[in-house]
Amino acid sequence: MAGAVATATNTADEVPAGQRHRVVISSVGSAVPANARSVAIGLGVPVQSVLDAFYKAPVVLVDGLSRDVAEQMSGLLVQIGCEARVQAELDPAPAPAILYDVALHVTDPACYGEVCRAVGSFVGAGEEDAARLVSTPPGIVLGGVSEATIDALNDRLGGGAELVRSRPEHALYDVFLAECEPPMRARLLADLKTRGYAPVAEEGCILTGLDKTSADQLWTAHRAGGRIQIVNRDFLRFDIVMTGGEDGALVHAALTEIAGVPTDIAPRLFEMLPITVMEAVPSRDLESSFAGLVEAGLELRADLVTFLHLGVEISGTDDPAATLKTLTNLGLWRQSAMPPLPWRAPWHMPELQARILRSTLQRAGAHVDLIDPAEAAA
Repeated sequence: MAGAVATATNTADEVPAGQRHRVVISSVGSAVPANARSVAIGLGVPVQSVLDAFYKAPVVLVDGLSRDVAEQMSGLLVQIGCEARVQAELDPAPAPAILYDVALHVTDPACYGEVCRAVGSFVGAGEEDAARLVSTPPGIVLGGVSEATIDALNDRLGGGAELVRSRPEHALYDVFLAECEPPMRARLLADLKTRGYAPVAEEGCILTGLDKTSADQLWTAHRAGGRIQIVNRDFLRFDIVMTGGEDGALVHAALTEIAGVPTDIAPRLFEMLPITVMEAVPSRDLESSFAGLVEAGLELRADLVTFLHLGVEISGTDDPAATLKTLTNLGLWRQSAMPPLPWRAPWHMPELQARILRSTLQRAGAHVDLIDPAEAAA
């Protein structure tokens, strides 16, 4: 490929103006970041410039070419997996793509490994680094990419995960304060007030609804301390918890239609209050789901789960031998007999890890619940 591109660049000035063509990358397709190096060498441009073309497509990769050379270059790009086309230079070039940040949510914990491998291949990272991207809340895996790139990643993921996109310049941002010593917290809150902010709490989510400019300024001022996290609200997720309401056919229908609760289980939920009826609802869907259930007669609350740590409890098992083997393999139990039930994992873990552990134990026949530490302590 390098030779073909070199030929293109050497002859560009010899092509009459009315006969020049360009090569447009329409999508990264199935190409991988490693391919960008060979393209960059041939063009004599930085690798990052080619990566930008890959991930911000549709975009002009090179122009000023004869049709034959452009066709040859386009064909080679297609061979490495890109979607590319040739266009006359007198035709309008593609408009700059709208760029998004992208977060990934694992919907099927059984697919976690496959999801991490797909993300790693797409961004040019090892599986361990990709797993860190996926599992670090709120799971941002791409930044400043086009819709075509998002579609290409979605195609590679298959089932088991969903992507949420957001335009940073249009988003709202919330500020979270990590645990810290009281003097440090007092200084940080005082600084926020000096800057004209009115903190809504002294820990957890302390500011809400900042625009991009304000969020960037606040991050620049306080990132060195490592105690605040500023999160695009579009990437937050919530559990909808049913706390009460009027039992009846209308409520049962709403639970089935909106929350996906099986029809035979919906009538029994009032015996188990409070109970989560929708897990990890994206921020964009929270208001409509919440409103629909409330309108049907339910009493609810929304719990932010993006940064939540959960416990895992086994209440029973259909296959004690398989459950014991799984607990042993995971290093959670070191004795030869099943632990007395109910049994809880010895530590709390981030929400995604807790769901992965629950899924693993369920496949071994265990009956597993996720436990909110706050509720467990109440």
